[in-house]
Amino acid sequence: MQEVGAHTEADPAALMLSALVAFGVAAGSGRHMMAGSRPQSGRLFVMLVAQSPKSNRGLSWALTRDLLEVIDPRLAHARVLMGLGTGRPLIDALTPRRSAYADERLLVFEPGVTRALAIASRPSSPLAWLLRNAWDGAPIELPGQARRLVVERHHVGVISHATIDQLRPQLTLTDASASFVNRFVYAVLKRQRSVPDEGNVPPELHLRHGRPLARAAAAARAPAQVQRTPAAERLWRAAYEELSEDDPDGLLGIALARSARHVLRMSLIYALADGAERVGPGHVESALALWRYTRASAVQIFGDQPGDGVSRRLLAAVRAAGPAGLTLTEQAALFGRNVPAARIDEARLGLERSGIVVTAAERRAAAGRLARVTRLAEPQRGV
Repeated sequence: MQEVGAHTEADPAALMLSALVAFGVAAGSGRHMMAGSRPQSGRLFVMLVAQSPKSNRGLSWALTRDLLEVIDPRLAHARVLMGLGTGRPLIDALTPRRSAYADERLLVFEPGVTRALAIASRPSSPLAWLLRNAWDGAPIELPGQARRLVVERHHVGVISHATIDQLRPQLTLTDASASFVNRFVYAVLKRQRSVPDEGNVPPELHLRHGRPLARAAAAARAPAQVQRTPAAERLWRAAYEELSEDDPDGLLGIALARSARHVLRMSLIYALADGAERVGPGHVESALALWRYTRASAVQIFGDQPGDGVSRRLLAAVRAAGPAGLTLTEQAALFGRNVPAARIDEARLGLERSGIVVTAAERRAAAGRLARVTRLAEPQRGV
């Protein structure tokens, strides 16, 4: 990336993260690691956030597309989705085709992610649910079919762009609770230098770097579970403890909630790009260094947002209560005298407006008085 970066205005972090996403998609889901009893392949969602419109985020995408043309021309031409829309374009792209060439891989480029965030915040929107399952690798049930159709195998990567001024107004508890925010890693970008005509990366550089990556991506598509070397395992165990203990309050904490999974996937992509059979210490160190950069970016984006610790704690308690729910009295007891009743009411109403919880009056005993009980809302699964 340093060699390419010398010829362009594009931020090196944007180039690196975009290349990791593109290569991760090209490599497919064959080579994987295990975490939480589920396979983790090289699926990454990144959000490139410009400090100003002059950061020229589109340039990093253009260079990534040029590199992908060398790594996997068919993927570049047939399996790149330009924009998420309401979620329908993603559904259409994942719908199995009756053809000899069935490809589970999909690279999504979303140049206006704030529109997607606004759509995902609607209780009736399937977009957050679709992205959550795409990132998790969980089966996706496609609505609107004459018969039930479930996509079991899919391998999606997302590159999205925004500016800080566009993004911050959309960062609400709604989006975070819909599991949209913490599926992404973030990079705050700035224009690195001024280059006449935005720079010109020589085509031979794309060929020089792209051809070895093309061979590595083809090799990675053979199914196999990837292990760490003993040295990498020791490094990972120490890093995992640190990542697990990193739990700030508010939106920042929600954005960082899947840090270990992000680092695991980045280390896997680094190893696959090297053509390595196992994840080594260098791959783990590279992933941790990139995570530290993206974490610092997340602090810039989320760290000065208004605190929502009361909402977060209330939501966690409602989830833990399950079908029984929490009465208003139980909600007050949760905070004791440390939080005013008006603040608890405000947090609950915010969750209700977001469609995350519902509160209804019911009798808790045959002859008892009516009590207002808060429970999780039923998930929205349709379009």
